[in-house]
Amino acid sequence: MKLFNNVLVVTSLFLSASAFAHVGLGSSMPANGAMLSQAPTTLELTFTAPVRLVKLTMQDEKQQSVPLTLPSSATSQAAFSFALPALNAANYTVNWMIMGDDGHKMKGNMSFMLHDSGMNTRSAPPMTMEHETSEHTAHQ
Repeated sequence: MKLFNNVLVVTSLFLSASAFAHVGLGSSMPANGAMLSQAPTTLELTFTAPVRLVKLTMQDEKQQSVPLTLPSSATSQAAFSFALPALNAANYTVNWMIMGDDGHKMKGNMSFMLHDSGMNTRSAPPMTMEHETSEHTAHQ
C-alpha cells in the first residue's frame, strides 16, 4: 500500500508539473478574430509566461508572407511587439513557435481580418495551439 501511495504522489507531481509547462498565447493586438477597418501598425503577442520566440510568420489568405523580424534576445519574455508594414485588405494568419525554459516547444496561430467597406466581413478562424516535444516524452 505504501508503494502505491508513493507512486501516486510521484505521478500527480509529474502531471501537475507538466501542466504548468504548457504556456499559450494570453492575448494579442490585434485580437484573435478581430475585424479591422484600419490597418494595425504593430503586432503584439503576450504569452501566459516568459518564453523564447523561436519562429514567427504572418501570411495573408493567398499565402503571401508579411516580413517580420524576430527579436535578437535569447532571454525569455512574455510580451513581444513587432512593427508591421502597410497591410492590404485581407485575412491574415500569424503562426508562432515558442520554447519554454524547460525545453518544451509549443506552436499555435491567431488570425485577424483587415477589410474595407466593400469587403465581405466573414469571421476569422479560431486560434489553435499544438504542443511539440523536444527531448521530453509526450504528455497525454
